[in-house]
Amino acid sequence: MSKIRIYIEPGKIEDLIEIEDKDIVHKLKNVLRLGDGEQVYVFDGKGKEYVYAVKNVRKNKVFLGKSSISREISASDKKIVLAFPLTKESKVDFILQKTAELGVSGFIPYVCERSLRVKFTSSKLERWKKIIMEAVRQSQALWPPFIDSVCDFKDLVKSNYKIKLAASIEGKKIQDILSVKSKEVLIAIGPEGDFSPSEFTDLEENNFKFVNLSSNLLKVETAAIFSVGLIKYFLDES
Repeated sequence: MSKIRIYIEPGKIEDLIEIEDKDIVHKLKNVLRLGDGEQVYVFDGKGKEYVYAVKNVRKNKVFLGKSSISREISASDKKIVLAFPLTKESKVDFILQKTAELGVSGFIPYVCERSLRVKFTSSKLERWKKIIMEAVRQSQALWPPFIDSVCDFKDLVKSNYKIKLAASIEGKKIQDILSVKSKEVLIAIGPEGDFSPSEFTDLEENNFKFVNLSSNLLKVETAAIFSVGLIKYFLDES
């Protein structure tokens, strides 16, 4: 049976937690039908997870009492940051959810010549953060990835990362680029139709190395998920 997990901000972790968030209260009270004494795991997004017990269930509130600390894990020194182009909302949701489950460290959404041109709002960013946090909760992870506001391709290529990769069918194999000492990796996935010729030039001039993910042309969401999984597997095994 999987754990019942919820996220609480670090500053609100106390011996007694009063939960008023409508979605969490509904889940604990009406969906899971938890009663007094039942366990709930609370993670703070900073590497700690605690065991709480239900103390009281009211109409619009649930009270939890801390029992013990369940897990404490330091942030990994091996980090993978995924840069992806704006595309259809359903595809972005899928990318965020699945790569967060795989353990990506962060996201940089960007716009380029061939990406989808959509209006970006703060509410969209908050929605993305909720999708990410739900994936972290479901996957039993303790450190949620960050997500930046949407940036321009010109700013993306100037990002200051130790290793910068861009997916390309003309690129090298991952083992020919990364080494056992690789720690921080930025992987940029191109849009439908790939990067433009001028963008490939910008990538190369800004120290990006091109990595081949497959002999087949991959969709944006496929390339995003596979690249994170591939790099994580390589770094974890090294």
